[in-house]
Parts: sequence; C-alpha cells; structure tokens
Amino acid sequence: MQVSVLITDGENRSSLAAVRSLGNRGYRVVVAGKNIPCLASVSKLSSRAYRVPDPAKDPVGCNDAVLNIVTRENIDIVFPMTDLSVTLLNRVREKFPAKTTLACPPAEKTAKVADKAALFRLAETWGVAVPKTFYLSGAQDLAREIQKIKSYPVVVKPARSVVAENGEVISGGVRYAGSPLELESIYSSSRILQYPSMIQEKITGPGTGLFTLYDKDRHLALFSHRRVREKPPSGGVSVVSESVVLDPEMVEYAGRLLSEVKWQGVAMVEFKRDIRDGKPRLMEINGRFWGTLQLAIACGVDFPALLADKILGKNSGVQPGSYKVGHKLKWILGTLDHLVIRLKNDSRSLNLPPDAPSRLGAIRDFLKIREKNCSFDVFDKKDLRPFLHEIKDYAGSIIK
Repeated sequence: MQVSVLITDGENRSSLAAVRSLGNRGYRVVVAGKNIPCLASVSKLSSRAYRVPDPAKDPVGCNDAVLNIVTRENIDIVFPMTDLSVTLLNRVREKFPAKTTLACPPAEKTAKVADKAALFRLAETWGVAVPKTFYLSGAQDLAREIQKIKSYPVVVKPARSVVAENGEVISGGVRYAGSPLELESIYSSSRILQYPSMIQEKITGPGTGLFTLYDKDRHLALFSHRRVREKPPSGGVSVVSESVVLDPEMVEYAGRLLSEVKWQGVAMVEFKRDIRDGKPRLMEINGRFWGTLQLAIACGVDFPALLADKILGKNSGVQPGSYKVGHKLKWILGTLDHLVIRLKNDSRSLNLPPDAPSRLGAIRDFLKIREKNCSFDVFDKKDLRPFLHEIKDYAGSIIK
C-alpha cells in the first residue's frame, strides 16, 4: 500500500526538495501551504495541495486545517518543515490519528534546541566552543550588558526565533550592530528582543553546516557543506553551498549536544571556523530540515527518504559520512539577490571580511551559472514548474 506524506510550508525550497525526494521514491505526497499554488505544490511529484491559514497569523486555524488534511487524505507521516510548524504542530501532537507520525521530536526536546540561550549555556557546560556571549532576559537588561561589550560589531540573536503567545506569533532573526548606539536602536525597535536574547561577538571565518539524522546517541546519516555565498552577503541564507569532508571535531561537538537532549530526528548544527584560532564555534542548531536540503540529496544523502524509512522501520543501509564531496548547489534567484545587494552597498556597510570579492568579482561569480560538479536548487529540467512559479513570484515582487 502506498504511504502518504504531508509536507507543510510548501513555499519553502526545503519543502520542494522533500516533495521531489519522496515522490521519486514512490510516496504519495500532499502539500500544505499558506498560498496555493506554491513552490512545492506545482511540482509534478505533488499529488494534491491544500491552502491552510498563515501559521504566523492564525496558528490555531492552521493546526485545525492540518488535522483535517491528515484525516481526509489518510496521511501516514507529517513533515513539519519550519521552526514555527514544529512548534505549533507539537501542540496538537496527541490529536493526530494513531497511524500518523509527526516527524519531529516532542516539544520538550525541540524546546531545548530552539532556545538558543539555553543551548549555548549547555554547549559551554559540555566544552563546545562558542562565541563570547552576553545573555539578556529582556530588553531591560541591555543597559547592564552593554557596559561589558568591549568591541564591535556584535551579533544580536533572539533566544527563540519564534515566540507564540496568547494566540499571536512574534518572529525575528539575526541582526548586526556596529556601535552601542546602533545596538540600542535595534533593541528599542524589535518586539522579539523584549523576550530573552543574546549578544555575541562576530566571528570571522567560513561557515560550515553539519547535518545529521540522529537517534538518541548516534548519527544514522551525516553530511556537511560550506557556505560559498549568502543572502545577505554578511551572513544569512546560503545561495551557493558546497559539500565538504566531515570535520571530526564538529561531528564530536554535535554528538555531545544532541545526545544530551536525546535527540531523534534530523538536525542542522551550524559552525563558523574562527580565523583567530582555527576552532569551530557553534552558531546554532535547527531541529528541522534546512534550506539547502537539496544539496545533501544531490550528493547521495537523501534525508527525507532516510527519515521516512526510519519511521517506517526500514533499514536504509546508509554508511554515515559517505557522500560526494566538492559538489555545489546554486539557488539561481538567490544568487541574483546576493549580487544586487553587493552592487548597492559597499563592503564596509555590509560588514564583509577583508577577503570578500570586489563588486566586479561578485559580478564574475554570478555569471558562472554553469559549473562542473554543480546542480541547482529549484531549477530542474525534469520538473520545471516550480522554477517558473518562482520566477513569476520574483517578477511580481519587483513590480510591487
């Protein structure tokens, strides 16, 4: 009998990667998204799609809609694809039918990873290298902590990227401050920074992601990549990434932390290798699928299929760490955004390292669309509709 899988957050590239992965392996894939059609729903490997309320605006309505889809489509596995979906669907985990598996750890485990402040304190306890960090319980602590900061720029991170409270969802991401005045401005203008947050020294060095399917105390599958280009250029979403050899120290660090919380599922553990001493320093852990998921799949580590196999009790036979090295993934429209940002801003205003390419170099890099050992995120000549849909949305956003 064909296994049915529901993929949430169909607007995301990781959702499209999961749809293609599972659809190509014979699963019946249903997509949910706040807008239909969406990136993942237009794939030829999506069997059906449903519009659900925006989880950020109507979390209860979104959960109810997902539960209705699960019942109507007789879903076996639900893949929550974002931090918000993991948080919200964990709240109704007990309402899923007995046959349906929510493919993420329960709330008490995901909370330990999602709370960056708690995670960094745990990392320090276990001897995992981290940036120098100042912890704030709320914006009221800034006056005290700002006196301790000796150098800039600094990185500002909410302890949780998503806070759901009283039916309202508040979200926010990483910000950079180049001076005390700028730091104060960031805190005074951000709602999510009224909740617990961190201020960290800015680490200069290459970013490396370690990706794992973990089972309590061991890696079932492993993959690693380095960030080649990002959006924004100073640090953000990878628009070009490249598979690299596993770093034993990073594998060890990740294992310590994930074993401590008895993690079961996929996770992205992100590091930056500090150019001052060569040590990999922890940046964050994301307890869900990641934006560059397609790169791992292209290199032979099919995480969506491996997770589905684990849930269904199948033996994948994969040897952790066995994959193609030196393969790149390009997100075409993401590289265009990167280039536009570089051309509009100088290196100093973007907080770029001294060895960052010049604007002319950025243009040359962009024009190298086709390279050896390179595949594309979204674009697939065997499944073109998602790319055409993305171009249409991109053009629409420019016209607006």
